[in-house]
Amino acid sequence: MLSSKNKKFAGGYLHSLDGKNRITVPRKWRFDGDDEESAYLAIPQPVGYIWLCPPSKVDQLEEKMESILPSDLEGQNFTMYLMENSEIVYCDKSGRIVLTPALVDHAGLSKKARLVGMFGSWAIWKPERYKKFKADPYALDIGAKGRRLLGVMEKIWKTGIM
Repeated sequence: MLSSKNKKFAGGYLHSLDGKNRITVPRKWRFDGDDEESAYLAIPQPVGYIWLCPPSKVDQLEEKMESILPSDLEGQNFTMYLMENSEIVYCDKSGRIVLTPALVDHAGLSKKARLVGMFGSWAIWKPERYKKFKADPYALDIGAKGRRLLGVMEKIWKTGIM
């Protein structure tokens, strides 16, 4: 049975990105209102997609990031990278979010985007990149920086911080 406590994000959708970098969020994934309680944190992922976290997931993420010790330089570097490159996005009255040029560039988006539910969050992918990722998650070239960031994420996850 699905819990009603937190919104669930299931399904996959192919949506258009307009000239102002707006994309329509599926109706069942939207929150009512346009305040902090209904915002998503858009986080660029090293693999080349945008991870959209709802408020409940942002609260969990914040708690974990706040527990990284100041002496953990890799952890601090990761936290700064994460927040420096992330954006808070809200749905407008038409159910669209606006992606910054940096996020659009990071994901390689142009006219179409694949929206993919991830249970407690969702992702925006360039359709061709997502198809490649589904076929072989390790086939994408993420470079040295991407591999390092994934390594830090894994370390934080395994230590229970994330």
